[in-house]
This record gives sequence, structure tokens and C-alpha cells, in this order.
Amino acid sequence: MKKIVSLFTCLLIYMSLSAQEVKQYLLNRYFEVTTEEKEAFFIRLTQPYKGYVAYTDYDGKKRIVQTGFFTDSTFLTPIGPHKFYWEGIKLYEGIYVNGKPSGYWYFFDKKGKLSDSLHYIVTDSSKTIFSNTAANDEAKTKALQNEHLKKDTTNVFSKVESEAEFQGGVTAWQKYLLKNIDFPELVMNTRRQQKSTVMIQFVVCNDGEICSVEAINSFHPLLDLIAVNAIRKGPKWKPAMQNGKNVKAYRRQPITFVVPD
Repeated sequence: MKKIVSLFTCLLIYMSLSAQEVKQYLLNRYFEVTTEEKEAFFIRLTQPYKGYVAYTDYDGKKRIVQTGFFTDSTFLTPIGPHKFYWEGIKLYEGIYVNGKPSGYWYFFDKKGKLSDSLHYIVTDSSKTIFSNTAANDEAKTKALQNEHLKKDTTNVFSKVESEAEFQGGVTAWQKYLLKNIDFPELVMNTRRQQKSTVMIQFVVCNDGEICSVEAINSFHPLLDLIAVNAIRKGPKWKPAMQNGKNVKAYRRQPITFVVPD
């Protein structure tokens, strides 16, 4: 850890000269504040910003790991724009509203090119100084080859006589999910052992195609994307029935992740 501290001495002195309110924290591998140098994996530099706390985390090679804002110095509730990097390459970015991912989030390949996205259902429209940023990003998703929303303006049913189902039934659906859900090594290395369920909402169209796949809650953006893509990129379903006809209908699927010890 002494090596990490020394790497940031010059940076911290420079920032202290330009802004006396800059503070430094040591972080463990789970991005939690620690006072033990032997546990430290990252350095966090913070500064007040319009009533919030702006922060940037660095690794031992002075590379940015993540940037964003928290509501206060407890670092419990992220808010506004957030960007995450690994080994100097941006992996994803998006907006937090009151601690929850909201709207469109974007993911990038090793060359920094936009490669995928997911949409979180917006459940809280509280206005902050970041509201305009959250509203301006939808155009990015149109550049992706796999758009979220199928261009179909027919009604979507919430209640139907016969629910849409996966071809082969519940057993086949469970086998498909198990085969297509995995854990990125990055998540296992930076998250404590825990169990969490991500709820995915989607629409089964009247031809059985899957569209409008969205995450209702979040565990980790990379895992949320895996859960969304397992459904979004899966095979066609047997569509719902209403009055003897195939119709578009909503479905929800919980997907549980368990981070091993």
C-alpha cells in the first residue's frame, strides 16, 4: 500500500493547492473506506460539488477506476453521472437517481467503442442538478445494432387469458437461464459474498419475439446486463392469448445471483 500512497503524493499536493477541500481516502478491494494500508487497493479523492460529493477513484498505477457523485461523505448513496473503468479502459457509464441506476446505461468494448446498453425502469423522477444529463443520452442507444424497443405500436396486455411461456415450459426456461448466466471475474473480485435478485420486465410480442427488455432493480451493472441479454437474445416464446388471438403481453422474470466467497 505504501507504493500506492507514494504514487498519489504529487497529485494530492497539486489538488490541495488548487482546492483546499480535496480529501483522500484509502479503499479496500470492495471500494469500502479503510484505515489499514495493507487492505488498500484504491485511492479516492473527493471534493464538494453543489451540495454533493464529487469523487474519483484511482488504482495503484494512477489510472482512473471510477468517477461520480455521492449525496454525502458516507458514500452510501450515489447520484448523478457515473463512469467505471478497469485497467484504464471505460467499461460502462450511466446515471444514478437516489442511489439507483436509472434510464439508459452504456457499455463499451476494449477499444472504447459503444457495444451494448440496458434500460432501467425509472421509478423516481426527483429533480437534481443532474436531471438534464439523464435526459440527453437516449440517442446513444440508437447507434447499437440490437435496439431495445421493437417498433411495434400495438397494445401490450398486462392481464391475459393465457400467459406467454417459454418453448418447452418452465423446466426448459430454467435450463436456458442457467446456461446463459455467468459471473464476470471483475464482479467476483470486487463484491463481497452476497445474494441478490434482479427483476427483469419484458414484452413477448404476438409472434413470440422478445422486446422492450428492462431491469426493474439492480445488483451490479455488469450482472444486470447479463440478465437482460439472457432474455433479450434468447429464442422466441409461445405468445400470450386473449380472445382466441395471439397478443403482446408483459412478463417479469427474477434472476438471482450469488457472489461466492
